[in-house]
Amino acid sequence: MEFRILGPLEVLEADGVLPLGGEKQRAALAILLLHRNAVVSRGRLVEGMWGGAPPVSAGPTLDTYVSRLRKLLRADGLGPRLVTRTPGYLLRVEDGELDLQRFEVLLDRARSALASADHRAAGGILRGALSLFRGAPLEDLAHVPFAQAEVGRLEELRLGALEQIGRAS
Repeated sequence: MEFRILGPLEVLEADGVLPLGGEKQRAALAILLLHRNAVVSRGRLVEGMWGGAPPVSAGPTLDTYVSRLRKLLRADGLGPRLVTRTPGYLLRVEDGELDLQRFEVLLDRARSALASADHRAAGGILRGALSLFRGAPLEDLAHVPFAQAEVGRLEELRLGALEQIGRAS
């Protein structure tokens, strides 16, 4: 399974792109991906999806979205992907499955190459890292409350990589 947030949110399986549902359900998945392998509280999810004034139905609606995501992100040989853990939920994402994690690993490699004065290798690694961007990060969720800060943070990472390419040249 491949999770992509460096552009529109996508989840790919061997059969193709999974249908992720509506905006709020996609937002729940994106928040869980940004905090992969860690428990995200229900309150944090609700606030991230609806902001400071969630509807009265936010809790039950969140339950529905999580239930749908569980069905969509089927268990694999390692067990379920999305589990309930007090006080919220945990999404299991293996190494290499999230484009952001791959980008961060490549940035670290490029920094090491630059520190070793291997500018040619650093430039190639950085170009590979930047190729993971398929557009603006989370571009289909940019106006959902949680995304504003995250999009800014991810754009800063991209700009930093572009600046490092300049130093590697």
